[in-house]
Amino acid sequence: MDSRPKQQDAPLGGDWLYRQGGLVLGPVSGQELVKRLYDGALDGQTEVTLVGNHQFRRVSDTDALRLFLAKAQAKWRVDALDRRERERARKVRNARLAAVVSVAAVGGAAAWAGARYLAVHNPWRKESGEPTISVEAPTITLARARRRDEDLVDYPLDRGGGPSRPGRATAAAGNHGGVRPAGQPSEPDVDGLNTAPQFDRAAIMAVVAQKQRALYPCFAEEARRAPGLSARFPVEFTIGNDGHVTKVWVDHAQYQEGPLPDCLLRELQKWPFHPYEGERANVGLSFTVGRTG
Repeated sequence: MDSRPKQQDAPLGGDWLYRQGGLVLGPVSGQELVKRLYDGALDGQTEVTLVGNHQFRRVSDTDALRLFLAKAQAKWRVDALDRRERERARKVRNARLAAVVSVAAVGGAAAWAGARYLAVHNPWRKESGEPTISVEAPTITLARARRRDEDLVDYPLDRGGGPSRPGRATAAAGNHGGVRPAGQPSEPDVDGLNTAPQFDRAAIMAVVAQKQRALYPCFAEEARRAPGLSARFPVEFTIGNDGHVTKVWVDHAQYQEGPLPDCLLRELQKWPFHPYEGERANVGLSFTVGRTG
């Protein structure tokens, strides 16, 4: 009498073998066999047999596994629906992201156009003897292409009490060249450099266009301290990789230190630039201060 267990009558808890890719794999427990069936590693066409019974049968033809196969097939259908839903949601997110990027690009272009308009048509011009303040269109360069670090007045960033008195920054390693004399033209814009900065030019221009008027009181206060003041003030500041302005330089021999650069730095530190990586951005603004008759 054949004492080998009959596959259809054997409990599922026995050890099982299965064929896959022309190989006989196992043994695995009945629990592990069901788990692989639920995971999709096995299907109804996979041939299985109990250890000791060399007659392989498909899972769909094995009585002990038919109920588990039906449950697994239901799970497969649910998983497929879930995958399709996640893919649909991913496509929706990508479409929304593309729309946001497009709006941001249009907004950056509008900000740049607005900055150029304000440079020509200054709506804040004062009459009746008040100081007239105008600003030229801003420029953006790489910080290392503008001047050595010691040419910028370096103010420690104090979040609580404002900037301390200015000092001279130490020259960065690897920079060459002397101090640029006051009034000497700057080097070419960053567009002419063989460098790939990672800052967002449009975003920086948008902040400058929105916030540049906040610097006017600094020049108005200087005009009150020096009646009859009439001068052009090229101002440059460096945006650190954390998005904070920590260096400012006034290209005027009498105002490289003192209340004016202190005031400018306090206001510039409030400007909401975004953090970025790579070469630091240097922004140039030229203000003209005078008086009307």
